[in-house]
This record gives sequence, C-alpha cells and structure tokens, in this order.
Amino acid sequence: MPTIVPTRKQNATEENVSRGFFVALTGHLLVAGAIFGGVWLGHRLDPNWGASDPTVGSVQASVVDALPLPPKQPVKDNEVLTSEKPSPAPTPPPPTPEPPTKATPVKPKTEVAPKPDAIPIPTRIPPVKAPTKAEREAVTPTRMRPATPPPPTPKATNGDTSGVQIPQSITQLKNGTASITVEDRAFGDRYAYYMSVIARKVNQSKAQDIDGPETRGKRTIIHFVIDRDGVPTHVEVATRSGSPALDMSTMRAIERIDSFGPLPAGDHLGITYIWDSH
Repeated sequence: MPTIVPTRKQNATEENVSRGFFVALTGHLLVAGAIFGGVWLGHRLDPNWGASDPTVGSVQASVVDALPLPPKQPVKDNEVLTSEKPSPAPTPPPPTPEPPTKATPVKPKTEVAPKPDAIPIPTRIPPVKAPTKAEREAVTPTRMRPATPPPPTPKATNGDTSGVQIPQSITQLKNGTASITVEDRAFGDRYAYYMSVIARKVNQSKAQDIDGPETRGKRTIIHFVIDRDGVPTHVEVATRSGSPALDMSTMRAIERIDSFGPLPAGDHLGITYIWDSH
C-alpha cells in the first residue's frame, strides 16, 4: 500500500490555521474580560447602581381612564369672533357727488408792441419739397384716352356682290394674258381642280392662234356656258376689243374644245374668259 507523505505546502497551511484560531480566541477572551471588569468597577464606584428604589434611575408613570378637556367657551351674539352665525356685511353708503369744477378762464396773451427803433427780424420760410412721382400720380387724375375704333374688316368680293368678280385663274402666255372667272364662286372654290382643267384647255387652244400686230394692247371678253357633259356652248363676245380678228380668234379657241369633262355638280356653269393681247 503506498504511503502518502505530506508535502511542505500542506504543513504550512495547517500551521497558519492553528495560529489564527488561537489569535481569535485570545481576542474574544480579552473583550469578555473588559466587559465584566467594567461592570464590577461601576458597582464598586456607585453603591446605588441596580437598587430597587423607584427614585433611583427610574421613571414613575400613573395610568388614568381619560384626560380632562378644557371647558367650552360661552358664545356671545354681539361679538364677531365668538358668534357661530356670521352677521351680514353692512351696506356701503351711496357715493357723494362731487361738486362741479369751474373752468379756469384762459387769459388772452398780450402781445408786446415792438419798439419804434427795433429792426424786424425776417422769418425764415422752409423750402417747399418737390412732390415725388408717386405723389403726383396719386393727386393727378388719370386721363381717359378715347377708345380707338377697330379697323374696318375687309370683305372679300365675289361674283355675287355688285357684279364684280375675282378671276379664278390668271395665266401668262407668250402673246398675252388669260383670265378665267366663274359665275358661281362657291363652285370655283369647291372644285378648283375642274377650274384648272378649263384654264389649261382654253390656254392651249388660244396658244395655237397667231394674232397680228394690230391686236397688241387690246382686250376681248368672251362668255360661254359649259353644259352638264362639259361641252362649251353659247360662245359669244361680251366686250369687243375693237379688233374683229382678235374677237374671232378668241371665240374659235373656245369652240375648238370638244369637252372639259362632265361637271362635278349642277347642270351648267357660266364662264367668262378675258384675253389681254401683248
């Protein structure tokens, strides 16, 4: 069986525990001795310490059933502090009107007459400040400008007013100027393509004619009607130019046309052809 040999560290721990135990025991014994020594010393110095005499080191007390209360004070009605019913406050007297005060008369200020030899001192008049623009506008009333009448609205002239017609088509050729006007303005505005066909065919036919020098500077106006099938009819001179050759050649230029094509609307259409020879 192996033998356990205590080490040096364990021996040191047991010695510290034993030493502390003896130190604590010694301290308790000293405290107990001090207490007993003080009691014994007090008894030796004071012979009455611990005696049963009630006058020595004790307090005497008597037990009673109830404490007597102070007597109730008598109540007097004529005294405010002892009365249980408060008296009403007295009515204040009406205010006494104050007598009216007399206005103190103002004494007129007497001016001292200047001495005859005194030199009058002129009074300085402050400069007048010029009014600002805002003040002038506030004082000066705004002038009302007369209303400008609106400009007259130009009215378009068509074939239905005063017998004046606007040419629907104007074409410049090598030997003159051709203008075509339709009697029904609404037809010309609505079917502008048909008016272009009329102007092209009439101008092509007129370009085939060669007018003499006697026709220069003259104008002839030819009127004709286009029927429902587009054939020109009722060709006649509305205004003569003074040159029979020019009038006849212009009429033949219209009569050579077989047809302009069927009318897009209506059963006939009146056309005015104006030729200005150059």
